[in-house]
Amino acid sequence: MLSEFRRESGAVLDALLTQSLTSLIAVGLVTLEEVTIDGTKVQARAGRGSMAQGKKLTHIEAVVAARVAALRRELEQDAGAAERRRQERALRAAEEQAARVKRAAEQLAELEREKAERAKRHAKEEAAKSPPAVSSSDPEVRLMRMADGATRPAWNVQVATSGGFVVTIEPTDRRNDSGLARELVEQVRRHCGRAPSRLLADTTAMTQAEIVDFAQGCPDLRVYSPPPTERAAVSPGTVRNRRYQRRHEPPALSEWRTRMASEDGTTVYRRRKLTEHVHAKIKNRGFGRMPVHGIAKVRVVCLLHALAHNLLHAHRLRAVAA
Repeated sequence: MLSEFRRESGAVLDALLTQSLTSLIAVGLVTLEEVTIDGTKVQARAGRGSMAQGKKLTHIEAVVAARVAALRRELEQDAGAAERRRQERALRAAEEQAARVKRAAEQLAELEREKAERAKRHAKEEAAKSPPAVSSSDPEVRLMRMADGATRPAWNVQVATSGGFVVTIEPTDRRNDSGLARELVEQVRRHCGRAPSRLLADTTAMTQAEIVDFAQGCPDLRVYSPPPTERAAVSPGTVRNRRYQRRHEPPALSEWRTRMASEDGTTVYRRRKLTEHVHAKIKNRGFGRMPVHGIAKVRVVCLLHALAHNLLHAHRLRAVAA
């Protein structure tokens, strides 16, 4: 019953998050004057040993296929009711494992195609990297660098917060946050009815293309994200190229650089670290490791944690006000 709930209730929980945020906005507990976006790595249910490359995955696929065939032959023989139920359960488990291994093989082929495309542009860098590997127990997950420095199968969960509340949450298989801000802002708009006035994000999470897009699609939104640090020891030609690019870049980027160079921009950006309190609180409630396989079920777990956090945070604020 719990597995069915996790599999089928994603749309219901997403709608419930929208309804709860609408109620919190109505009573003034949530405002969209300032929204912070940040990613947090959450360990997947898959273990490090489940990561497999080509030969190992082919071997696993053959072993699982043989297991499924053997269980089917056992079912065809006469057996008692209790024994037959046991065999049916074992067969279902083996078939689910076979389906996961098949998806893992498809995912591995996709990763190898991506690696080949990158090798066309960065041949030496890609040649130095290890061959792609996927998890045989959770094909959608990827190896990621965790906060403690270790590399484990994990999800990169994108969280948008405002005033200590989670206004949207979305798990991804991306190892970094770059290029994900546009989708998060659209989700905030869908959940809350409008885009935020100020958007805080770290340097790696915001691309210049997104800043230009926000200026066109959300003219009232101001991005607070420090520009990447540029190397000082460069050739005169590099300096000239930088100056040329600055003179010819879109006005939205010039305004962003001016804003982040000001004292007010620095002061606003310092508040980005407050979102870490939200990450810490939900991880203290068991968000540090996912109990399920597959990104659809992981998203349900993320929504449950967001709803629980918002409910408890609202209760605390009301208690303090009382």
